[in-house]
Amino acid sequence: MKKFRTFICGFAMAITSFAAQLKGAEVVVERYGGWTNCLVMRGGDCKVVVVPSVGGRILHYSINGENILFENPELWGDTLLTKSNFWAGGYQCDIGPELRGIPDHKWLWQGPWSARAPRQFTAYTFSQPDLTVGLQLDKEFVIDPDTGDLGITQRMRNIVTNDVSYCLWDRTLCKGGGFAMFPLSSRSRFKHGWSIRQGKKVPEYRYESDKPEDPRVRIMDGVLVAQAKALPTAREMKVGADSDAGWIAYARGKILFVKYFPVFANANYSDGGNSVEFYCSDRVAELEPLSPEVTLKSGENYSFPEKWTLLELEKEVTSYEQARALVKRIPKSPFAR
Repeated sequence: MKKFRTFICGFAMAITSFAAQLKGAEVVVERYGGWTNCLVMRGGDCKVVVVPSVGGRILHYSINGENILFENPELWGDTLLTKSNFWAGGYQCDIGPELRGIPDHKWLWQGPWSARAPRQFTAYTFSQPDLTVGLQLDKEFVIDPDTGDLGITQRMRNIVTNDVSYCLWDRTLCKGGGFAMFPLSSRSRFKHGWSIRQGKKVPEYRYESDKPEDPRVRIMDGVLVAQAKALPTAREMKVGADSDAGWIAYARGKILFVKYFPVFANANYSDGGNSVEFYCSDRVAELEPLSPEVTLKSGENYSFPEKWTLLELEKEVTSYEQARALVKRIPKSPFAR
């Protein structure tokens, strides 16, 4: 208990020091959704809000005031210091693979993080060490002051003496009701280029690729398009693919959200062989780029970068066909090899 109190006091002092450090920088410290000391960055018509108190996650990424990310107002202001479990929404970086059933590590990915602003238009957040999984996580956010494009570097570091093996698992919760899309690989190991998760929980989860079917999914000219909604017979759905395109996009209303990430040939994608996954329910659409699983020796680290961009559309996207047509507006991934 003494160590826990020491950590809380240290965290509070670090946040106070951080707020003073940011004075005059292009990163502003504000209150957001009940949380204090949130990091706000602006570029072009876009705004980003990072909340260190809940895992250094992004809870707001908007263009002209329209936030694409899902937020849960019922839990605004809550943290693991006030609730044993909560669901804040937004973007979070976890570790995987999900199929393995990793021991509980919620303090690593949604506990209080520390933060600093090393440069203009840049914020850096980092977790407390987690000895259960042997890792410390950190994230760097850089916003383009002209376009609002966001660069993210996610990093895990081995803090124990033995080897550890994980992947980085981006889980970005968007508001539901839109259409997600990602290209399928012509060299896919899957019979139909994609797979669907079956089972109710770990360790029952597995990915079915021989006959993947769901009414919410259509394959249109080599692109998987999925509508983010619940069905009367199936509230949730999760699909994945070994896509080598290096992007996943989500169209909702008049906004197109694109997440770019690197894909590595012949790497160990241990969550069902997927480099990208998509989950939806009655409330959310979750975009999930995955890094390969890597083994880290003591002191080693591994980074997984992404680029985000928001585009305003002339009219609302209301059909699979309209969503598929947007693919031609998505530039090639900057991480393409």
